[in-house]
Amino acid sequence: VSAHQLRPECRTCVRSRAAMKRERGRESGAAGYPVAKEADEASARLALEQQTILRLNREGPMNPDTKAFCGCFASLDLDNSWDFAQFKQGFAIEITSMSDELVSFDMSGIDPPLANAFRRIMIAEVPTVAISQVTMYQNTSVIHDENLAHRLGLVPLKFEPDNLEWRPADSEFNESNSLRFNLHVLCHQGKKSVYSRDLKWQPWSEAQALQFKDDPPIPVEPDILIAQLRSGQEIECECYCEKGVGKEHAKWSPVCTAHYRLQPVITLTKDITGDDAERLKAVCPMGVFDIEDLPKGGKKAIVAHPRKCTTCRECLESFNGEEQGLVLAKHKQHFLFSVESVGQIPAPELMRKALRKFQDKLETAMRVLESRAEDEPPE
Repeated sequence: VSAHQLRPECRTCVRSRAAMKRERGRESGAAGYPVAKEADEASARLALEQQTILRLNREGPMNPDTKAFCGCFASLDLDNSWDFAQFKQGFAIEITSMSDELVSFDMSGIDPPLANAFRRIMIAEVPTVAISQVTMYQNTSVIHDENLAHRLGLVPLKFEPDNLEWRPADSEFNESNSLRFNLHVLCHQGKKSVYSRDLKWQPWSEAQALQFKDDPPIPVEPDILIAQLRSGQEIECECYCEKGVGKEHAKWSPVCTAHYRLQPVITLTKDITGDDAERLKAVCPMGVFDIEDLPKGGKKAIVAHPRKCTTCRECLESFNGEEQGLVLAKHKQHFLFSVESVGQIPAPELMRKALRKFQDKLETAMRVLESRAEDEPPE
């Protein structure tokens, strides 16, 4: 949302121009005014539809952009300014499935930049704990020290990051800002695999051991392969873990995937019956369409599972759906989110942390805008 949209005087100008246009039309008494009015109303309906619905044809999206300027539709008597009350009424989050590993939900009534900001916060700005420094005492395996340290850093650790302080760049590791793990594996004969379960937590002090004794830090999965040793080979190292975020390094990112897609909107403006209905059902690889029996006999195609649609456009290319009255579109302000956690933080808790972080960033932005407004000289 641009700053221009938030200025009340701009919204007043838009409404004033539209009112002046209507008044001039009434005063003119021209015979063509009713026709022009109907044309304006049709154009206004089309503009509103294009703001919220993304139409697709055989070549691809037809109207992917969304107009953000508050006065872009002033000539059509439409106020495009952002309104908080309207946003509050239309915004909604609906959980469709939830577990510790995966959360799927619908987010509707919000613009793409804000939905994408929420996704990026989950990926890059929710803190976790990971290995950031490794001290090698012995490594006779075939893996180089730097590669082994990198592999250790990518092992996800199950631990509440709020229990640690942020470590300044120039400070040492200690019990308030870090955790410590030891790894010591020796292959006596044959071959031996080194797994994440071989990482053993070593408390800094008795106080730290007592603090986390009920829920000690451990790798998320015990069977992550780190290295393989042959007879006589040995790995011994000490790992220091600290709190960080994904935008600094991917090892701190708490999500496997965090993605969304737009809600498909599929409309049949004409009845598709008989063999055409059967062909439409068969041509869709995702099973979006189904057949409904008519009361007087015959069959009709229906949109049974619109959320399964991947907009592959087979229904438009192989079936010629546009000629048969099939309208394929997506809702620009309805997002189908899927968030899969790596395991350090349960997916529902990850969402809550991301929402709190989003709120903090918005409050910071408001403070900056208010401070700049105070610094501006009066007109």
